[in-house]
Amino acid sequence: MICFLFITSFVTPASRVLKSGGKIAIIFSNRLFLSKAVGLWTGSDDIEHAYTVGCYLHYCNGGFKDIKAKDLSTRKQKGNERVIVGDPLYVVTAVKT
Repeated sequence: MICFLFITSFVTPASRVLKSGGKIAIIFSNRLFLSKAVGLWTGSDDIEHAYTVGCYLHYCNGGFKDIKAKDLSTRKQKGNERVIVGDPLYVVTAVKT
């Protein structure tokens, strides 16, 4: 299954399709269509986006466990910091119980 734009219409069908032990990975960046995104998404930062996706997986009654978020962004050392090069990229993963 491919999720494009709306996670709310994706998580519940995915929970019906996946077998026990099946894995789900939802990958996203901070790029969006302002006219289509909900206020919860437009008014939050990248960490809050990952938290929101994780909450959908947790509370959708789809039986997901081991929910984890990871930053997949390419980074480059710049002084004492590692800054993102290009678009940021994140993934939230879970396992169907």
